[in-house]
Amino acid sequence: MAAKKGNGVAPASLDLKEKPPLHEYFRTQLLHWDSTPRQGMPQVAGSNAVYTWRSPEEEFPALYRVSDDWLRRSLAPGNPPEPPPAGSALPVPANRVVRGFALDPSGMQVAALLGPADGELAEIWLLAAGTAPVPLPGPQSWHAAPVWAPDGTSLWVLSGKPPEQAIWRCAIGANGPTGPPEPFPFPEELGTPGAGERMSLRITDGSLQFTVRIPGHRSRRWIHRDGGWIGITGPDPLPVDVPGHKVLARLSGPHGIVLATEGPAGTEVTRDGTTLWKLEVAEQLTALSLSTHPDGGALWVQSASPERPSGVVCLELQAVADAATQQPPGRDSAAFTHHRLLVPARDGVEIPVIVSARTCDISKERPASPRPLLLSCYGGFGVVHRTEPEPSVAAWIAAGGIHVAAQVRGGGELGPQWHEAGRGANKLRAIHDLIDVARHLVVQGWTTVEGLAAVGASHGGLVVSASALMEPGAFGRVIVVAPLLDTVDLQRHGLGSQWLHEFGADGGTTGQQRATYSPLHLLAALDSTDGLPPILCCVLGNDERVDNTAAEEFVAGIRCRGGGAWLHREHGGGHAQRASGSLLDFSATVLSFAADHRHWPIRG
Repeated sequence: MAAKKGNGVAPASLDLKEKPPLHEYFRTQLLHWDSTPRQGMPQVAGSNAVYTWRSPEEEFPALYRVSDDWLRRSLAPGNPPEPPPAGSALPVPANRVVRGFALDPSGMQVAALLGPADGELAEIWLLAAGTAPVPLPGPQSWHAAPVWAPDGTSLWVLSGKPPEQAIWRCAIGANGPTGPPEPFPFPEELGTPGAGERMSLRITDGSLQFTVRIPGHRSRRWIHRDGGWIGITGPDPLPVDVPGHKVLARLSGPHGIVLATEGPAGTEVTRDGTTLWKLEVAEQLTALSLSTHPDGGALWVQSASPERPSGVVCLELQAVADAATQQPPGRDSAAFTHHRLLVPARDGVEIPVIVSARTCDISKERPASPRPLLLSCYGGFGVVHRTEPEPSVAAWIAAGGIHVAAQVRGGGELGPQWHEAGRGANKLRAIHDLIDVARHLVVQGWTTVEGLAAVGASHGGLVVSASALMEPGAFGRVIVVAPLLDTVDLQRHGLGSQWLHEFGADGGTTGQQRATYSPLHLLAALDSTDGLPPILCCVLGNDERVDNTAAEEFVAGIRCRGGGAWLHREHGGGHAQRASGSLLDFSATVLSFAADHRHWPIRG
């Protein structure tokens, strides 16, 4: 089965020509909620700490190096965000964005991934305080931070875009590289990396470890010792099992075993069974690390929520009894409330959803009256979908709307079995789950069909657009961002070769089976789209992962069949990190399209 292409519509005529009526209103709301600085997770070595920080007026985060003692004091529980000290910024070449970094064991040099704002491949640069940045010619990395040898004399880089990747070794001295980077061979028995293989490098017990994982198969691992690769036999390390919870992280060290688990009440961080820190149901744990110091140890916790987009707290492990009673600083947290509910799917399985709203709009976990509602989802690759810790969610809620994050099958919210329940031949379940959640929210009085806007990005765009085509009467409006719209011909997408297992295209399904939920193919089977809700399809100008021409075909196909659909193009943007100003403008467009301007802004 093939989707119809072309449709005889000029691409430029598909664009959203004017900003929706409430664009400026939401832009103002977004500026208010973006006024909090964003703190990245530090890396600690020697007596130094390096981390990213973005002030509200900055487009991208910058790198800073400070003393470890200063940062620990600054990030103690209860302290408001404190800007880095003057003169602590590391020099970064112009027109480069920080995509990742690795601090060397001495705490003096940083190997940073620096790339253009509209691309995901980044160059490797060595940064140090008071000296000019030094490039490492040759290797470029796809979001894989370099790995330092324990003695700091070598740096390994996993270079290239999957599946065409290579390992490079760089010899490093006190003043930078001692020679050009050199290719470093893969293990001989690996052969040529193939589609779907996901590689990683790390240091384990003082040796370089190389791991290759193909979804659905056991990982293969090697360590580099005595000048060659040695295969590690035996099964993959078993994850910790905590009944009713998803294990997010497990760290071990001289100060005990730290475990982070997510359950119905939120995320809990424990050490040797004792609770150290708690996050509410809408807060995301984004990173966790341990560090050792002459006077003991510290636990660094990075988290984010709609009220506080990104922050870090440092728990001195000697003082955890006091720290456990405190919470990260927030803003207007009493004005918002978050609840986890269970929604019955058509097959009887309960789908978790996280509902976020103004406290004044909720009574006994029910809305005082139906409100405009933004329903989001992802539903693939075992990814945990939560309330996004972005100003767009807070701006929508503050204006009187309700936000719901649906944790449909295919995601990883309830563990590997939840992913499998919506993967491959089961992919249709994720779409049915979203439809069932939308219907339930209307029946229970959270919103009306006209007031319900569904939004999904990337794989979430697949779920949302397919749901609207299958059940158009369940949604009032639809927004998809960088959507995956063709699941039959996955090779048309930049990263399609890495997605074969997710959709069963590695032998678990046929193209005809995948066409039963592929949005382009669902659309091709329709004669008319008169009843389809208005659809906004947002594409990123330099998207290296999904094929933007599929979005043009999709919008043109809806138009040719009598429906209302538009393209919003973000020129120069990419699938990864984007400039703050353009992201706020983009979010204002999405929110204003989702809102019905006849009833907004809502005051009561």
